[in-house]
Amino acid sequence: MIRDAPLRPRWPLWKWSLVVTAAACLLVAWHCGSALVRGKHLDAAAVLQFHQRLNAEQYEVIWNDADQRFKDSGPHDQMQKFFQAVHTKLGDAGSVNLGSIRLNATTNGTFIITQHNTTFTHASGTETFTWLLQNSSLKLVGYNIQSNALITN
Repeated sequence: MIRDAPLRPRWPLWKWSLVVTAAACLLVAWHCGSALVRGKHLDAAAVLQFHQRLNAEQYEVIWNDADQRFKDSGPHDQMQKFFQAVHTKLGDAGSVNLGSIRLNATTNGTFIITQHNTTFTHASGTETFTWLLQNSSLKLVGYNIQSNALITN
């Protein structure tokens, strides 16, 4: 009499789903982590360049290098006056300390949002930059600054 070989137990489909899901989660986590590290280095250079241009009153250069979404956020003349007011009231940008960094990957692109505590000549402020990651560079999408000196001076 011939006996059939014992059947090996099979992994149920749900176990394979867990393995694939776990692998996908690890891949996404690795991608986000590496993008954050790369974004942190790119942000430091972009913020330095932004401050150099702000200090040199090159507001037009900031405008021209910005993403179209930044340009669409307000009229050109108002943005120029805004940068001029920031520079006049706060003075030259000096030391910068990164407070936080976030990554937002969407179908419209990968955005890096950073918050910096910045010391200017006359006061300090908290700057929030929103950057669009394109290839190996950042494009300015949004800029916000909070400082009491902008209101009181």
